[in-house]
Amino acid sequence: MSNTLPDLPYAYNALEPYISEQIMTLHHTKHHQTYVNALNAAEASYAKAQSPKERIALQAALKFNGGGHINHSLFWKNLAPSPDKGGSGGQLKAGALKDAIDRDFGSLDNLKKEFNAATLGIQGSGWGWVVRPHPCFHSLRPVCLSRTIPR
Repeated sequence: MSNTLPDLPYAYNALEPYISEQIMTLHHTKHHQTYVNALNAAEASYAKAQSPKERIALQAALKFNGGGHINHSLFWKNLAPSPDKGGSGGQLKAGALKDAIDRDFGSLDNLKKEFNAATLGIQGSGWGWVVRPHPCFHSLRPVCLSRTIPR
């Protein structure tokens, strides 16, 4: 299986002034591409591995780089240019997500405050997500992961 860097659904400068074109280009073409390259290398090594010991030794690289690739792919899809640039970024449309945010946090601004507080301590390879932790639970909450490994 060969993984590829996904195209962005917007131009590198589309998120300015919030995220610069230089940062977007670097983050997408260098940082995310590094995860893709390392994941492909780990998968190739795994396919050639002769023993269970060799395959077990590759699991950390597969998880780390696979997680980095998946998380970044989701990240790009969840960014959008602002309305003045023809996008819908920064706007929460009516629907199930808005209803859940209003129910569980009171407002989008409250969600942002709680999310920022929960993720303040993440440094390096960490991610923050707003999730519904289980289909049986009917509430959203911020979750922090200290590594790129999806759980």
